[in-house]
Amino acid sequence: MAKINLLDKSVFELIAAGEVIERPASVIKELVENSIDAGAKHITVEIRNGGSTFMRITDDGCGMAFEEIPTAFLRHATSKVKSAKDLDRIFTLGFRGEALASVAAVARVEVLTKEPDAPMGGSFRISGGEVQEHERTGCPDGTTIIIRDLFYNVPARQKFLKKDITEGNQIQSLVDRLALAHPEVAFRLIRDNKCVRDTSGGGDYFSAIYSVFGKQFALSLIPVDFSLNGVSVTGYVSSPLFTRGNRSLQYFYVNGRNVRSTILTAALEEGFRNSIMVGKFPACVLNITMPPELCDVNVSPSKTEVRFAFDRNVFEAVNFGVKNAVLNADSRREVKLEKKEIPTEPADTRSPDKVLFEKAMSAIGESGEQEKKPAGEMPEVFAPISRPEYVKPSAAPFTVRKDSDAFVQQRFVSPAKVTIEYKDYEHGEDEEEPAGEKQPETFRFINSSSFEARPRENVQEPVITSEPEKPPLKVIGEAFGTYILCTSGDEFIMMDKHAAHERIRFEKRKKELIKSSQLLAETVEVTLSPAQYDAVAENTGLLEDIGIEVVLEDGRCGITAAPSAFTGGADAVDPAEMIVHCADALAEGNENIEAVIYGDLLHTRACKSAIKAHDVTSREELEALAQEVWANEGIRFCPHGRPIMVKLTEYEIEKYFSRIQ
Repeated sequence: MAKINLLDKSVFELIAAGEVIERPASVIKELVENSIDAGAKHITVEIRNGGSTFMRITDDGCGMAFEEIPTAFLRHATSKVKSAKDLDRIFTLGFRGEALASVAAVARVEVLTKEPDAPMGGSFRISGGEVQEHERTGCPDGTTIIIRDLFYNVPARQKFLKKDITEGNQIQSLVDRLALAHPEVAFRLIRDNKCVRDTSGGGDYFSAIYSVFGKQFALSLIPVDFSLNGVSVTGYVSSPLFTRGNRSLQYFYVNGRNVRSTILTAALEEGFRNSIMVGKFPACVLNITMPPELCDVNVSPSKTEVRFAFDRNVFEAVNFGVKNAVLNADSRREVKLEKKEIPTEPADTRSPDKVLFEKAMSAIGESGEQEKKPAGEMPEVFAPISRPEYVKPSAAPFTVRKDSDAFVQQRFVSPAKVTIEYKDYEHGEDEEEPAGEKQPETFRFINSSSFEARPRENVQEPVITSEPEKPPLKVIGEAFGTYILCTSGDEFIMMDKHAAHERIRFEKRKKELIKSSQLLAETVEVTLSPAQYDAVAENTGLLEDIGIEVVLEDGRCGITAAPSAFTGGADAVDPAEMIVHCADALAEGNENIEAVIYGDLLHTRACKSAIKAHDVTSREELEALAQEVWANEGIRFCPHGRPIMVKLTEYEIEKYFSRIQ
């Protein structure tokens, strides 16, 4: 038997550092989060060679006391946690006390720091965990940390680093995520002596998105502002018309912390169900705010994972918030006509420098003439640029109660802005509903009126102004046997008759579908993973509601009955495939399995029975179809996610024909 040895300090520190520091981006993440926790309003990150040889993080935070600098580099030394109770209410991004010690174990580190009230700051140098210098020095308020030669003493880790451009891209992506989470902080990223990111730090959430992703992405976003059972969801999601082929632009934040969560991803995509193309994914920047004692961030050393005390409440808040925002947004695709101007004058053959010089001289001459004009008239040399004004939607107020135990037992008290309550038999079977109140079992059709707050006493009701009526729709013809041509006010509208009819029949069949159970001739055995088995065992009642009956015994699952809509005809579905599909959805926290199961079947039937492109359609049928689409704001996409209508304004048409300039 091998002898058991106690590892040397230099060895176990390298092992521990490997859990926290994987690449240069890991160093930037830990140190920038420390700067944010220190209250910094301006953070500058500078890297060279992808961060492998040089990284510098400068902030204007609270700094560190001279005597405490060496202590900060000891493992498990932190100012953010004092007792075990603090782990249940973590408000900071960092709390483990491992970041500085892990960085110092695998790199050469230099620190300059000063508290605002201290007469002098401190300088501290440490390499490979060994202190080399600690002395007083003059420096500005805040902290500057310089990291050189990452993994210089761990060649095995150094050889696994990617190319400099790849590591630099990872750092830039990280800084972007932090800038989106904290728009009140001004971030600057200098990459190989070139500034590649510079945010204002004005606190405007939309402006931060605009700075990071640019104009085209920002203008395609739909605001989300929703609260349900104490969980507040704010931010933006992309329009169904602007989707991507992957999930790379899905950013989730829980109490300001960037996290990865299958529950949040599933809730987002469930909110886009029947509004997005199959195989496409929405983009989002969503911040989920909830009491810190109801989410566990102490899951992984990198702090990128999170667990929720009540998965269902978080899933429903994100799902309904996204669905409500998508259905209430104006989702008509706008067509932009680009007219190429034909030059009518000879081309200017002057050099660019000469043109610029002549314009400058002309401006100076005009400004001299303006001086002769009466006082108060300003020379019009440069016209101001008109920029749109972006207004951040007001977020729900968030407070944390002192009596956290009673608060947890009551399961989330809803904010006053939006309230949805329902009886949860899983956590309170003996609770009684208030007399005279009947809570809905499920949510099917989401709109703004579905989430109205209850009236309260001594509260003045707001004045609600009715929306102006839409101009009537007039059908003027059909193009290519596929598109209905219409006008409404100053808009020219085209509708895809197949997509429109498919969506109308889909909604109609969804209402008329009879959900009954059909006994199977013999029990169908299916193999489930432990996670799938547990999800089915905990939700047998939900499965029975849609017609699926199962027998669970010794880790095996047998299906004895299935929905009658699936058991016969050309649309029959294998019960084993059906239960696996349900188990995966339930394991992700999606309890809306009715939509999961019936969605694909209804899509197929609605598509097969709808009017096809190039079918001969009478004028009366086109009129009825167009009017039904126009009257129902929820019909803007077919069940597969294709847009139903596009619009073109009269102004754009006249501009294209040069009737206006």
